[in-house]
Amino acid sequence: MFEMVFTRKWESAHRFIEGENANTLCSQPHGHTWNVEVRLTTQTPVSLNTETNTIVLFGKVKKRWHEFIDTCVDHSFMFNHRDPLLEFMKKENPLGRHFVFPGDPTTEIIAVTFKAKIEALLQDEGLPLNCASIRVQETQTNAVIFSGNPAEVLNLPGPKSQYWWHRADMSFNDLETCLAGYKLR
Repeated sequence: MFEMVFTRKWESAHRFIEGENANTLCSQPHGHTWNVEVRLTTQTPVSLNTETNTIVLFGKVKKRWHEFIDTCVDHSFMFNHRDPLLEFMKKENPLGRHFVFPGDPTTEIIAVTFKAKIEALLQDEGLPLNCASIRVQETQTNAVIFSGNPAEVLNLPGPKSQYWWHRADMSFNDLETCLAGYKLR
């Protein structure tokens, strides 16, 4: 079986507000130069396309993913959907990239939601590939690799389609509406 691997870099800020996270340096808004590495595998053993000697052209596989990272994630502020700073930022910076997560925007939740997002994009394109794993690196020394099923981690109420990470579009900031009044475990 083949494995395709590609990376993308972005700049983004975040902060933590809940539980043990609230009492750390990370409760202060701060930024990182992030990197994401995507590992794709073929769904079944396949032969190379004899015209291109490829499974799928890298450009076709990466196009929408890079668009998502470049137009939605890069230069965003990643928020917990309950962060009071989110409402302020939406009012004072209405054109800003306010990236909303269920709970604190940790490297772990970023990896899980990003894996679900690329899987939605691949499925929408009808590409014969699965995301085997995703690696999110927040600093030179800290990274998280997620290779599981996002649905097992992101067990939230309602239909999956209401969450940005399950949709094959460029959405990323509608979560505070979906989870109004819902307390995450």
